[in-house]
Amino acid sequence: MRRTAPAALLTLALAVALAAPTAASATATPATATAQAVAPAAAAAAHSASVPHLDHRLPRHASGDSNWGGYAVTGGAYRAVTGDWTVPALDCSATAGDISFWSGLDGWTSSSVEQIGLDAVCTRKGTVQYNPWVEMYPANSIYFTETVKAGDTMTSSVTTNGSGSFTLILADPTQGWTKTYTKTLANAPLSSAEVIDEAIGSQSIPPCPDFHQVQFSNVTANGEDFASAGTVNTTNLERAGTLLTQDGALNGSSFAISWLHA
Repeated sequence: MRRTAPAALLTLALAVALAAPTAASATATPATATAQAVAPAAAAAAHSASVPHLDHRLPRHASGDSNWGGYAVTGGAYRAVTGDWTVPALDCSATAGDISFWSGLDGWTSSSVEQIGLDAVCTRKGTVQYNPWVEMYPANSIYFTETVKAGDTMTSSVTTNGSGSFTLILADPTQGWTKTYTKTLANAPLSSAEVIDEAIGSQSIPPCPDFHQVQFSNVTANGEDFASAGTVNTTNLERAGTLLTQDGALNGSSFAISWLHA
């Protein structure tokens, strides 16, 4: 079952394009974020994999908790989003947990999300799993069986024709595969575009495995760099006021997210 998030949101204004990177960057937001707007969260043969169902949710922001990290843009009608990243290696020596990396439309202030991405999982046995997926939230995720390894390049995009038809694409050029998923969703608001890391699981803010750092590039909305595609919003994973991840500065169409705590 999916669970929706509390409605309480915190918003600050982002005045200018963000400065040089700092160490840090499918379904929000630290009090320490300053000068940035902060707020929540069939196919060319898409098929389910034999992996546990994981709970991608809408953004949660209540009592110092946030289950989304990364960036979103708002203030326009968004029909396309792209985001690429290098799959990080997980250190599973400290804790089991799940982290998801994805791009999508909607969800920042709406109750639907059209998203595609990758779950990175530290199992209780200390092993690593990488599970690609697609989701038209609040419908359940569809997992793919394709192989993903640490160090792979992932590319993702979500586009719509504005009349309810969506095309979601995830590719791993390193492994040589591409998955394309098409779906119709009526009345999608198209009010935001996001590139996100998400804490997933049954707990409110579950353990976050150590992914060191993930680097995002080609982060665009409607064909424009995120930094100039609307009002820029940022959020970090947070539990009871403790930051679990930290966004780096958004430089045009690239940023990094660093892991801080489980």
